[in-house]
Amino acid sequence: MITNTANSAPPPEGALARFDHWYAKFEDFLNGFSAIAIFAVMFLGVAQVFGRKFLNLPIPGYIDFIEQSMVVFAFFGIAYCQRLGGHVRMDLFMAKLSGRPLYFVEALATVVGLFVITILIKNSWLHFLRAYEIGDTSIDIELPIWPAKLIIPLCFCVLWLRFAIQAVGFSRLCLFPGASIIGVPVIEDVEEQARHEIADALGEEAGAAARFDQTYHKKKRDKTGSAE
Repeated sequence: MITNTANSAPPPEGALARFDHWYAKFEDFLNGFSAIAIFAVMFLGVAQVFGRKFLNLPIPGYIDFIEQSMVVFAFFGIAYCQRLGGHVRMDLFMAKLSGRPLYFVEALATVVGLFVITILIKNSWLHFLRAYEIGDTSIDIELPIWPAKLIIPLCFCVLWLRFAIQAVGFSRLCLFPGASIIGVPVIEDVEEQARHEIADALGEEAGAAARFDQTYHKKKRDKTGSAE
């Protein structure tokens, strides 16, 4: 799945489109920060191995730092992934729908997601408060744990807003199926997914010029013909 909200084009018209456009930039920033955190953890791991192996100087509290950093690259990109439709989901049934029925089911599923995330925000916030009030720390060098626990409800709030945008977007399409797609991911077939992956890796020209096995097209045509 993919969405057309994360691009460098000028802000589109309409309140929903403008908000989605600028909110996507914020999600991109968080996801980029998450990627930087992964590189930092990688270099920290190299320093730990090198220091322990050759200098007999392991980094104090290495495990504690790793445990604290995991929350950054696990949660900072969660809304970005939701925007692109990258989270694990079942398309076996959804792929058979189109138009208003598809948008209705998507809107319903998004509202359920909003409800679940609301509960997770509340519970994770309570976990943060408990850790802050009792002064919970890590085992080795006694790093405070509450900053890492605070990140979780904050990132869930970012995800909640993304769900809200998609709920509005799918509801809008349910009411007006012919309207332009704004703020929601779109189900792609295998060829479209492959073409976008090629474009991401090698550029737009390579993605547009890519050629695929015609067996896929034949099966697709046969399937369409039999359905008719």
